[in-house]
Amino acid sequence: PVELKEGMTAEEAALAREERLSGEPPKVVQAPISSHIKEGMTAEEAEAARSTRLTAPGPGAAPPDEPSLEVLTKIQKGENIAPPRGALYQEYIARGFTTEQAQKLNDYYTTWTIGPSHEMKFSSVFTCPMSGEHFASGIMDNSEVWGGRVWYKNKKQSMNAAAAKALDCFSFRQNGPGSSLQRCDDEPYFEDD
Repeated sequence: PVELKEGMTAEEAALAREERLSGEPPKVVQAPISSHIKEGMTAEEAEAARSTRLTAPGPGAAPPDEPSLEVLTKIQKGENIAPPRGALYQEYIARGFTTEQAQKLNDYYTTWTIGPSHEMKFSSVFTCPMSGEHFASGIMDNSEVWGGRVWYKNKKQSMNAAAAKALDCFSFRQNGPGSSLQRCDDEPYFEDD
């Protein structure tokens, strides 16, 4: 997390966050840094706005358990299947999210670690920003199951496995068993299961 200092402006907090994420000093821009950060906000207000900025899309967007026709068609034809997190991004764009909203999907992953630093394992959960449903990492290549969780050697793999589980469940709910690409080895499920 960005180190917030008392009295820091929202703009300063956003620049500090950008520098931390990129590893390089941020570029100075005259436009607002983000639509949720307003001039004159304190750093604390900006962080509060950041944590609540992703809202469900407007009317006409697909319900959370129905993948878009565009995404399903690509999966069925075997075209341009993105890695799970990329495919999940495309799914939410197709459901009506703006690019800015979809780019913030990483904020909806929670990751746990276990083990010493040289043998650390990771397990993630993706929380659907539309329904609030949680999708734990599914079983994929290079996973280990113990303690009731699926663990991976790195955070990226565990986040992709959580995205894959969400995509599997969305597709299963729309198309039924066996009618779509399944990314995880464990079975998708209905929301009630």
